[in-house]
Amino acid sequence: MLDLHTLNPEQRACVEKIDGAVTLLAGAGTGKTRVITYRIAHMVAKGVDPERIVALSFTNKAAKEMAERVSVLCPQAKGKLNVGTFHSFCLKILREFYKEAGLYRRFGIAASADQIELVRKSLEENGWAGAYHANEIHAAISYAKNQLWDADDIEKKGKNENLSDISPRVIAQVFPIYQRQLAVHHHIDFDDCIYLLVKLLEQNPDILSELQNRFQYLLVDEFQDTNSAQLRVIELLGSKHGNVCVVGDDDQSIYSWRGARSDIMFCFEKIFEGSTLIKLEQNYRCTNIILDAANAVIKNNTLRKDKKLWSESNSNIPITLTPHLNEELESKWISERCLGLLGKGFQPKDIAILYRANNQSRSLELALRNCNLNYKIYGGQSFFERKEVKDILAYFKLILDHKDRLAFLRIINTPSRGFGLKTLEKIQTLEQKHRISAYQVLEKHSDQLPGQAKKSALGFCKKISELSAKPLTSPDDVEQLATDIIRGFHFEAYLRAHSDDERQAARKVDALRRVPAWLKTMAEYSMEDEETLNVDQMLDQLSLNDRVKEEKDSNHISLMTVHSAKGLEFPAVFVCGLEEGLFPHRNSTETRQGVDEERRLFYVALTRAKTRLFLSYARSRGGFTGQNEKRSVSRFIEEIPEELLQGGDNLAIEADESSRKKRTLGRLSKLRASLSDG
Repeated sequence: MLDLHTLNPEQRACVEKIDGAVTLLAGAGTGKTRVITYRIAHMVAKGVDPERIVALSFTNKAAKEMAERVSVLCPQAKGKLNVGTFHSFCLKILREFYKEAGLYRRFGIAASADQIELVRKSLEENGWAGAYHANEIHAAISYAKNQLWDADDIEKKGKNENLSDISPRVIAQVFPIYQRQLAVHHHIDFDDCIYLLVKLLEQNPDILSELQNRFQYLLVDEFQDTNSAQLRVIELLGSKHGNVCVVGDDDQSIYSWRGARSDIMFCFEKIFEGSTLIKLEQNYRCTNIILDAANAVIKNNTLRKDKKLWSESNSNIPITLTPHLNEELESKWISERCLGLLGKGFQPKDIAILYRANNQSRSLELALRNCNLNYKIYGGQSFFERKEVKDILAYFKLILDHKDRLAFLRIINTPSRGFGLKTLEKIQTLEQKHRISAYQVLEKHSDQLPGQAKKSALGFCKKISELSAKPLTSPDDVEQLATDIIRGFHFEAYLRAHSDDERQAARKVDALRRVPAWLKTMAEYSMEDEETLNVDQMLDQLSLNDRVKEEKDSNHISLMTVHSAKGLEFPAVFVCGLEEGLFPHRNSTETRQGVDEERRLFYVALTRAKTRLFLSYARSRGGFTGQNEKRSVSRFIEEIPEELLQGGDNLAIEADESSRKKRTLGRLSKLRASLSDG
């Protein structure tokens, strides 16, 4: 029996409100995951068919945690719920209705590098080779898809939305060519998972009606990260029954550069009129001093749902604010304070060092190493992004589907087989002439290929055919196939021959040797909620950039950007580099919207700390020229009440008297203004 008495009144109200639209305004650390899982379990206990429930989040990790918690509370729902990320859910529907969506049955998802390459080819097709940066065009197309724009919309609206420095007319012309390139290769890109689903639902009312009846209850976590395309999916699927619960915190909306809208809560209330608003304000993570600081800062944003976080914590430990002469001394101070925390019983895993930009990690690393402290930097290149790993995955894709053209083009000359540009152009000509795939050209018309490629083609096809006959029904099969690919195509010798030095070769070979076991682990993860192994689905998840589980050895100090820290919590947190031009970032200070988002980012940083919070800044820091530049303290520090702060124990520098005086004068000015208004 589900016990709801452990929930606070607001949490329970959300759990018990099953029917109708609900907006759950859940502040940082207020137990929203618990509320979500209890709500789903309560719905099932009240007779709602778990197959009618859809619960969406923005990371695979969050979705998996949600499913696991519900399974514990409500075992009868295990394996029946539709729990996943937005993209994986939409992709699943596209695969079911691929014909109606105009897609190839076994369509793939183009990796980031492949998408850029297709944009580059689209530019060449239009005679613009080298005239524009493919990365910029691709970013603009991605933004357009998240806004549900077509080519005409790009040309009409692009200039007003500051889509790109490149002319909207250029982007509008490249857009349809890029989509044709994807179609020719039987692929879609990451944004198409949602973009094409919206098109499918809008153009096929019968399919929309079927899905509305199939999915009668929708629940969306981290709703503040939703973009226009995702909101449209919610509107389409939820409009018939109106049973939509969105959970989020507009004060933590920090992804506008990915299309997220800071006004999304207000948009939802307009679409689902009469929705019930429930606020979660009791925080179970931070001390009241930390929450008072966060509340004081975020109230300076105007377009937001009002709330005030509070805690039952009685801790009176103040927030430490410390200025430093330069970034090296700041990093040295942080590393020494970390040593002090470890001496007081903290574990390395209890400590996080947060910063605004990745390049700030350099001096921090040096200082931590000098103190022999164990640390890990998050946000670098993932294992999946390594070329060696992507090459092996491309072999998997071609073995599973001989018509996968992008996989074919990636590996046909990896390792080298004498397939130069002229040979590839010849293959393309034969593809078009005989209306067959590139792989079939090698099988049926290898005699028409020039030179060494003629002989290599037959050997390549024979090997692929042999590997295609191998079973792929278990994680062990996946591991064995990866091993056979590496050995059969002599990958280690290829990597050694194409490395600049022995150290680089050793790194590449080491990564390569870990691929089979890594893929086996991924297969095991994909089978946790399924009885059978679906390798296509596993590859889809990898293509969607879902994060791989970290190893259990995690007792290290964590270094990461504030963006990467969202959703995490630590007993002790350092937020460094709190200077104008860095935090808030100089690129965001020209508009009110930009400053507001930077303030929300700072709010996220503050609320990662449970008990100890250390803020620091440098009076000079290396700039773009490589020379040290004078810095001033961040405006966000000025917004924290002075009584919540204490000076650090840095003896190398006295407190910044001018900054303190400026703060005092500012508060007096505000006080006078409030008195005159009264």
